[in-house]
Amino acid sequence: MQPKFSAIYFEATRRCNLRCPMCMTGSNQREVVAHSRKRELAFEEIRDLVLHPAKNLGVKAVGWSGGEFLVRKDALDLLRLTADLGYQCKVCSNGELLDRDMLRAIKEAAGGKVTIALGLNSIDEHNSATRDADFDRTLEVLELCHELDIDRHVIVTLGKHNAESFERTIDYLIERRISFNRSPLVARGSGKAGFAEAAFDRNDLEQSFHPVLRTRVNGYVSYTPFFLSPELYERASGGLEGGIPHNPPIGCWVGNWITLTAEGDVSVCPVLLDALSAGNVREKPLDELVLSSPLFQEITDRSRLKGRCGRCRYQYTCGGCRAMAWYHSGDYMAEDPTCFFEPADRETRSEHEEETGRWFTKYLIVARHAGFFERRKRGPEPTGD
Repeated sequence: MQPKFSAIYFEATRRCNLRCPMCMTGSNQREVVAHSRKRELAFEEIRDLVLHPAKNLGVKAVGWSGGEFLVRKDALDLLRLTADLGYQCKVCSNGELLDRDMLRAIKEAAGGKVTIALGLNSIDEHNSATRDADFDRTLEVLELCHELDIDRHVIVTLGKHNAESFERTIDYLIERRISFNRSPLVARGSGKAGFAEAAFDRNDLEQSFHPVLRTRVNGYVSYTPFFLSPELYERASGGLEGGIPHNPPIGCWVGNWITLTAEGDVSVCPVLLDALSAGNVREKPLDELVLSSPLFQEITDRSRLKGRCGRCRYQYTCGGCRAMAWYHSGDYMAEDPTCFFEPADRETRSEHEEETGRWFTKYLIVARHAGFFERRKRGPEPTGD
């Protein structure tokens, strides 16, 4: 069965106007940026080698990021192209260039429908330790988006820096009906500095992050561990395509995302860019590259997962975080060392399975509205029981 992918995350430039202490790109490494500027994909290459071929992979959404995507002179032209090709459009930004006029221009270029994604690690003083973007400025941009009827999204990078404030931050977003997703701090870009000390561990995940993630339905459910009953997912989705949950996507991002650097290198996850490469679109168009890639074939085959992930009841509906496996062990098929679940075998059920099922059935409404879930044609409605 030909694999399908939900979204592309494209770091279309490494240039940036900030130097974030925990930025997980190469945008604050001067030598990387200087080299990259000579090799960035041009508009025509992005159109012909990425966006057109992505149609053959079932991609529905394109997220433009960087660095700072908006410093590209053709940024608005790329947004128009994205919309013209029928993709959902998201712009990931540090917010510094997002005044009222720019937001209106982005919305117009994207055909009236776009999501602005900003980074916000904490609503208290800990935010300034991890992001150069001013906290008040970020909130101002979020409010401007609300005024202009532009969808808002927040990316929260998880580490020891915000374990204590995480729930307050998420509740703040929920009160304002702002969707969010978590992204783990990894040893990429300037995140390499102090990774061993700054990254969250299994205790942080169990005590601080996971209880919040599993009970907030408007948080994108791309996190691990995800204790969803495989039987419930089967009833809701009609099955796993290629061993990866696509309808809707849940658990580990790998297998649902295609990610690209500014120079056209392709990987399997936003935080694994620069670490794992499937090749470059200048060698083969995106669809040919992905379908022939040994990396994609192996890492999306969850039957090959090792250790606790390989004997887990939630092997396919969760998959463990492949990025955590890689950055902690150097083996992207290893067990997720940040997971706190200890299955003896596939019969071991998590105490959180029932709760996960209840929230998942609520999430189906959100996922269907967003275009990432199609109701199956036959059979009873899924329940979390």
